[in-house]
Amino acid sequence: MRKQETELFTPAEAAVLSRLSLKAVNNAIDKKTVTARRTRAGRLLDEPALVYLSLERQLAGDTTPEFRRRLFAEIAAEPRRRVVSVGALKVDIGESRREVMERLKQLRRAERLVTVNPEIMGGNPVFRGTRVPVHQVAELLAKGETVERLCEDYPRVSEEMIRLAPIYAAAHPLRGRPRKQPWHGWKPVATWSIPIRDLK
Repeated sequence: MRKQETELFTPAEAAVLSRLSLKAVNNAIDKKTVTARRTRAGRLLDEPALVYLSLERQLAGDTTPEFRRRLFAEIAAEPRRRVVSVGALKVDIGESRREVMERLKQLRRAERLVTVNPEIMGGNPVFRGTRVPVHQVAELLAKGETVERLCEDYPRVSEEMIRLAPIYAAAHPLRGRPRKQPWHGWKPVATWSIPIRDLK
């Protein structure tokens, strides 16, 4: 019988799935509250770590670091249990697991709606069948633009695509500095000055 391969997640994906900040996820890894696997791709987390991180969102201020490490160890030891015990305390992890799995479904759906092709928009992620950059839509939503307005502005992009854009953008942040535009550094062809009094 073949052993099922464990799915692993980047810290950015873990932050989206657990609803913690990326800084909090990296902090949990750095303090060894959760165990990350080190690979060529970087530090990766498994499903028990995601369930624990989802719980940490609720427990961080009320528990000690030692308790949190023991809680993660219990979750990792038997990841399918609904209730884990740490000393005399029993913790129900079923709801946290359901939340993580629901967010994972949304993330996987968002990933299916997005394509990355070096020939389209310079390799930036765009919605499948369009040239609309996912990160641009997520940024517009973060600035307060409404889903309805974006549907009007981008008729080839569905409402579902727009709603899932922030999840995809957070899980797959753009890397590096923004690319320079081809005209960057060009000297203007012509310049002229207009006196302020003529602008009235």
